[in-house]
Amino acid sequence: MLDRKLARDLLQSRGLLLAIVSIMTLGIGLFVGMQSTYHSLSEAKQRYYANCRVADFWVDLKKLPLAEVDAVRRMEGIRQLQPRIQFAATVDLDNRVKPLNGLVIAMPERRQPVLNDVMMVRGSYFTGRRENEVVINDKFAAANRISPGDWIHLLMNDRRQEFFVVGTAISAEFTYLLGPGALTPDPENFGVFYVPQRFAEDAYDFSGAANQLVGAVAPETNLDRLLDDIELELDPYGVFSATPLKDYTSNYYISNEIEQLATFATFLPSVFLAVAALVLNVLMTRLARQQRVVVGTFKAIGYSDWTLFLHFLKYGAAVGIAGAIGGSALGMLLTQGMTAQYQTLFQFPDLRAEFFLGTHLTGLAVSLVCSILGSLYGARSMLILKPVEAMRSEPPKHSGRIWLEHFPWIWNQLSSPWRAALRGMMRNRVRTGVAIFASMTGASILVAGLMMYEATDYFIRVQFEEIIRSDVDLSFKEVVDQAAINELRRLPGADLAEPTFNVACTLENGVHKKRSGVLGIIPSASLTSPRNQAGEPIKVPEVGLTLDRQLAEILDVGRGDLLVLRPVQGDQTPKTVPVAQICDGMFGLSCYADIHYLNQLRGEEFAASGAQLKVNPAPGKIDQLYRELKRMPAIESVNARIDMIRNMRDTFVQAQLVMIFSIVLFAGIIFFGSVLNATLINLSEREREAATLGAIGYTRWEIGAMFLRESMLANVIGTLLGFPLGYQLVVLMTYTIDKDLVRFPVVTATWIYVAGCVASVSFALLAHAVVQRRINTMNLLDALQVKE
Repeated sequence: MLDRKLARDLLQSRGLLLAIVSIMTLGIGLFVGMQSTYHSLSEAKQRYYANCRVADFWVDLKKLPLAEVDAVRRMEGIRQLQPRIQFAATVDLDNRVKPLNGLVIAMPERRQPVLNDVMMVRGSYFTGRRENEVVINDKFAAANRISPGDWIHLLMNDRRQEFFVVGTAISAEFTYLLGPGALTPDPENFGVFYVPQRFAEDAYDFSGAANQLVGAVAPETNLDRLLDDIELELDPYGVFSATPLKDYTSNYYISNEIEQLATFATFLPSVFLAVAALVLNVLMTRLARQQRVVVGTFKAIGYSDWTLFLHFLKYGAAVGIAGAIGGSALGMLLTQGMTAQYQTLFQFPDLRAEFFLGTHLTGLAVSLVCSILGSLYGARSMLILKPVEAMRSEPPKHSGRIWLEHFPWIWNQLSSPWRAALRGMMRNRVRTGVAIFASMTGASILVAGLMMYEATDYFIRVQFEEIIRSDVDLSFKEVVDQAAINELRRLPGADLAEPTFNVACTLENGVHKKRSGVLGIIPSASLTSPRNQAGEPIKVPEVGLTLDRQLAEILDVGRGDLLVLRPVQGDQTPKTVPVAQICDGMFGLSCYADIHYLNQLRGEEFAASGAQLKVNPAPGKIDQLYRELKRMPAIESVNARIDMIRNMRDTFVQAQLVMIFSIVLFAGIIFFGSVLNATLINLSEREREAATLGAIGYTRWEIGAMFLRESMLANVIGTLLGFPLGYQLVVLMTYTIDKDLVRFPVVTATWIYVAGCVASVSFALLAHAVVQRRINTMNLLDALQVKE
């Protein structure tokens, strides 16, 4: 009998339940989708790394004789060590005017197990028929329509070399492939080129030498200490960097993304499930009160308290099961969409949306727990009723004056409908509190998402367009003099050329050390413009270093303190330098100095390792510039920042549009579901009152307006409270980002809060439209006969 009653109750309450189930479905869908994507990414990464035998560390050097490798190989903890040759190169494609950047890596002539191996996608490995064969990164080849059998040209060590493409490949070493100075992959303009070992030795004059070591270590090895020992051992050969796997660029990005996904896979679903549980609590309390006499009758004819308690819990469990089923289906769709998005960003051979039974079962368990918790209060209220008491109708609530009525100078200014709305809210505090909490949650999610969009735009604009203002950045194979810079200034299309001098070094302050680089710029530089904390441009002083604030905190120094600058190549004599001032950037750990001061520290009269160019915006000018740069063998790489920024904006805009659509949808479901549920419950409890108002002459629209005032007031209060909460959520999110790489700004704008208000009110009005339809179709005569 009770099960048949449960089925009837669920059918009669389907409108109210639909709102709760939709919120719970979204929560479980996010949990299942994000957790499944997390597991799919993690397992794809593990398989990929195992197949390619990814190294545990990389050591970059100037030039190391192979005879010295054995000394490192004998160190305790080294399981496998592999020397190799790696150089930057310029790619000259016949169908591209612009010189492209590439990374050349030497590989064995015959296929054999090596660290950081490749997986062939098209074509074959080196055939041995030609010395000048090359295997190309697959995404670069696809973006530039290069296929096995084509010929390409690379500018290597001042020579234009022709290569025959034998195949395309991918490698776990470059799962997230970034070009110089980029934040997002740009496969059209940057690629990896694998050439035979012997060819690389001849091209770079590296016979019997290497400029990079990659190694694998035994389990439980203290990798940081081992890398310190390796640096000490190889110090005479110019160690540029020693990088463990956790800090290697590609691995850092993919691992950080997986960690953040795991965090959000717990936090976001919890928000929706908390709202669903609270809304269900309101519904169950109302249902228990409405069925008071029925419960009393069941108790009188012999049903136990425990049986009736379980009956009401089944009601909540049914909601949980429905939410879990819908959430599992939604989760699978989200998993497919998210893995497809990640596949465009990262390069995996077999990333797929897998089905994880444990995740779906966990989602079911979480849904049931939340729904049962939301039902406990209403079910418990039936336990404490005695049969005789329960069979009588519930006595009317106390209807005394609310606290606002003690302020007549306010209360008397309100119209009767507003007084009724305020009394209804104050006398149903729990329901009002839940409605405010739900609206606050929806508004905070919406504001946080829109603020992240605004922050991303601000970050790109300030860091990449205001602090660094160049269109094209050049790096030279060797340092050049003033005459080379003057030659650049005469190039067609170059409106402005400013030299830069980069010194790779270790900065030390007692026990505080950081591998970094000092960028020397001219005193009147306009293409690199450091900013202070207020965002104002600052000039680099003639003496001393200008440190990024984050770098200064790592080194525990301030303005006026002294640092030891220890170069990692050339003359490695340490220099004591003052910290002249602190600047505030948002990307990397920048350190600036006057180029003449830095030249003096390095014993140079004038030297530049690179240059920044501002290009004439007239049509065709940049193509002329690119053609001239291709003819200059002294240039090691050409970084077209205008294309890099465009690619970055396109990548971020695409991701941000998906994000904005998602957060508006998520917030809208909370707004719509909570307002609809609260108003329908309110209408059900006051159906007789609404019918009475209709009988004395109120129109149905006027009756609906009374309920709209109450729901809209709670919605607006919650929305306004949600604005500062959303701001704080963004502040918390910025703490989860590695500040050594990116200091994400916390910025806001008026349009964000306007959009929040518009969305809140719009979804509330949409929910009220459903309520108004219910009022318009309500039979007033039947409602007047309702017996509570």
